[in-house]
Amino acid sequence: MGPSGCGKTTLLDALSGQRPIDSGSIKLNKERLSKKWRRKICYVLQQDIFFAELTLRETLEYTAMLRLPDKLPKSEKMRCVDHILEILDLTPCQHTKIGDYMSRGLSGGEKKRANIACELLTNPSIMLLDEPTSGLDSHAAASLISSLQRYALQENKTVVITVHQPSSQMFHMFDRLLLLCKGQTAYFGNVDRVVDSFQEIGLTMKDHYNPADFILEQIKSSSEVREKIIAHAREARKSPSYPAELNSENIFSNYGDLRRLSGLDNILSHAHAVGVTTEKQMIDEEKHLWIDTQSHTSSASSDSHDSDCGLGYPTGFYTQFKVLSQRNFKEARPRMLSPLNWFQTLGLGGMAGALWFQLPRTEESLHDIQGWMFFSQTYWMLFALFGALSSFPPEREVISKERRSGAYRLSAYYLAKMVGELPLVVTLPAVYHLISYPMLGFSSPSLFFTMLAFLLLNTIVAQSVGFFVGACCIDMNLSITVSALYTLATQLFGGYLSTRFPPWLEWVRYTSMIHYAYQNMQILEFSEGPPILCAEQSKFPICSEEHARVIPVDSILSEQGCNAPLWVNTLVLLGFLIVFRLLGYFVLRYVRCPK
Repeated sequence: MGPSGCGKTTLLDALSGQRPIDSGSIKLNKERLSKKWRRKICYVLQQDIFFAELTLRETLEYTAMLRLPDKLPKSEKMRCVDHILEILDLTPCQHTKIGDYMSRGLSGGEKKRANIACELLTNPSIMLLDEPTSGLDSHAAASLISSLQRYALQENKTVVITVHQPSSQMFHMFDRLLLLCKGQTAYFGNVDRVVDSFQEIGLTMKDHYNPADFILEQIKSSSEVREKIIAHAREARKSPSYPAELNSENIFSNYGDLRRLSGLDNILSHAHAVGVTTEKQMIDEEKHLWIDTQSHTSSASSDSHDSDCGLGYPTGFYTQFKVLSQRNFKEARPRMLSPLNWFQTLGLGGMAGALWFQLPRTEESLHDIQGWMFFSQTYWMLFALFGALSSFPPEREVISKERRSGAYRLSAYYLAKMVGELPLVVTLPAVYHLISYPMLGFSSPSLFFTMLAFLLLNTIVAQSVGFFVGACCIDMNLSITVSALYTLATQLFGGYLSTRFPPWLEWVRYTSMIHYAYQNMQILEFSEGPPILCAEQSKFPICSEEHARVIPVDSILSEQGCNAPLWVNTLVLLGFLIVFRLLGYFVLRYVRCPK
């Protein structure tokens, strides 16, 4: 416990292994804190990071399927979910959506407990919770701490919690207290002894006063009082009851000292931590952190999980891919197939069909037919690209949290995201094509489905670009700007708005996905569909020849300065698809890898 900036969060970051230290060591059961041991520690952050569209039970079930070992049957994993829901008193709201600021869901206290429940599923030996009561009213906060106390007693676990200024009721629920003041220990010992300790140096608490308020007021008062409190804490090390292993001279520094934390009725046993200068600074003095836990697990998954707590993942690649695909599909479906998007697609398909309704196959209507092709490709490129872009900021935080916990491989997540969202990203373009293209002038089923295939291919390529830009740019404004520049450039050089480019800009058209998709639709429509008849005053030279009445597709494409065959354009689009997907993966793997 301590005021803001005293080092509480930095301390937990160091204990969990998420913050590197410049010197010293952190030990668990007298062994260095390695990746193996970090798997036995769960760290619950202050932020409640979830997928808002999933229910509480769905969130816990997917977490259980990913983070409990494959050897554990699914029925046993679901039993663990029921057990955690019961312990944290979340059963009544298990079918409620998580929700966010836009859609109503769980309350603040329920989200805090849900955050803890996700970590408890892994049956950790040690729980570190960073201010789990922040943002809660006194009743909700006390209820949460009571649930954690009950869990620690029932499951025999080590629990370490940071609090800012707890109520009197909550304060007396704790067994041991480590009080921090600007990175230094102001008190360590039993909670019921802290007032007596302060009284020994002349700081007396009034009757009927909250002890937490009293001690925080003292350590936030004058510098003389703070120095007196810290000096008294340093003197307490000489007590015979102080842990002998912590009295070595090389353990202590000018900015912090090691203290022994024990918890709820000796369930929190022998957890030792060191204070740091501020929450924003690295640990830069010679310090050692030691945790000795004698907890005994009793959950059904404990024996199975302990054997998997090495450097590997708890589940195999196939399990990760299957579960993540299902979760991604369920999470993305309300967003991608929302009623608003359905209304927009149906309305746009009807308007496009009405605007280009039953165009005659003549040279005078050629530009209008090309206009439908260009509009369709451009619109669904923008829809898919910005849709993928907007999904990354909220999803990135969840994925980073899960990757830090070692829940699954990045490759499994990335492949599952592509596969899980594939049916969703092609649904609306297919409905649009089903409405508008027959109104344009239906000629044959084979041409209808071939045109649809190339429309969907361009949509998926655009989604790949959105994945890449979203992975690169953390700032949403920057990602929108970059995407807007790219999409506008692809439209300008697509071949419809302009067919004459300056020689020094000629190369840009070959980076435009619209260019290749637009050319493919023209090749298909004008070679497989009804022919385009020449006008009386035709601009195509071939129409001036004798007996020439039809404009061949080569002449139409030559007018735009492009004669690449269908298979070349298709290969280039597939190349865009593969390259952007791989670039997105490498950015997440090496650039945006959570530390």
